[in-house]
Amino acid sequence: MSGTRSTYTEAPPLPAPDACLEELLELVARTPGLAREPEGLLELRAELPETARFSRALRRRVEGDDGFVRIAFEGLPSAYHRLAFAAVGALYAAPILRYGLLYEVADRGESYLEKAIPVSMTRATTGMHTDSSAFDCVPGTVALLCERPSDTGGESRVVDARAACDALREESPEHFARLQRPFVRDVVTPGLDKGLDSLRRNRFPVVRTEPEFEFRYMRYWIEKGAGRLGRALEPEDLAAFDALDRVLDRDDFATTFRLLEGEAVFVDNRRCAHGRNAYEVDDGAPIGRRLWRMWLDERSPLAPARPTALRALSG
Repeated sequence: MSGTRSTYTEAPPLPAPDACLEELLELVARTPGLAREPEGLLELRAELPETARFSRALRRRVEGDDGFVRIAFEGLPSAYHRLAFAAVGALYAAPILRYGLLYEVADRGESYLEKAIPVSMTRATTGMHTDSSAFDCVPGTVALLCERPSDTGGESRVVDARAACDALREESPEHFARLQRPFVRDVVTPGLDKGLDSLRRNRFPVVRTEPEFEFRYMRYWIEKGAGRLGRALEPEDLAAFDALDRVLDRDDFATTFRLLEGEAVFVDNRRCAHGRNAYEVDDGAPIGRRLWRMWLDERSPLAPARPTALRALSG
């Protein structure tokens, strides 16, 4: 797929149907503990048939020609945005819980250049990337909910990496071929062994074309992984990354937008790359920009919902 994506910048987010919001509020009214513990939704999916229908339609759009979809929880009190987001995600695909169901994307006042932390914990520009640098953890979809936007910066950008790679293969076949070689990534996922043996095993290509297209790229952690092993990347590797970065930055494959409060985006993490502009923390604000992230795995079955769990969270 190729061509301009600029129409997405102007298109409004898809509103969640009123029926989804109504059944969520009814569920919260019956289960007061749910507002404090969104993870309880994993046990209550059978109670949300309208949300399940919306989630399935959303997934079809993401997996189809779009590659990503923006949605908005209009008409829902802001206190329930996070819960609604968790409900849609839990019914979209099996959540990956390495960071918990919902992971806070906000500045912690540290630098990923000085400490092996995810860039999501900083306010820096991320560059175009896919989520997860771990060999055995591949989120199929990355979902982000905006709880509080920044006043300055922080715009989101999504790139159709499959279309960009098609262009790269045609324009620079030698660079495209280089990206199909395995590259070590530094290990930064919490709870994983970060020793050198683990690092050496954490090796996979940037681009796979068989049995289906899969794109996994975060240049910074590739360079850091090579450095930790004392093996400098070859000039041909750096040239291939430079060529890839140039094509990922082209506007004809990209969409730039600003998530507002109560808006979310679901992105195909195997087909698309995403990133954000740097942002500033506003003077006098109690918190800066805050998003919530879910990692979803379409290749794993959803665990059976248990309607009887409704009683466990009540009271």
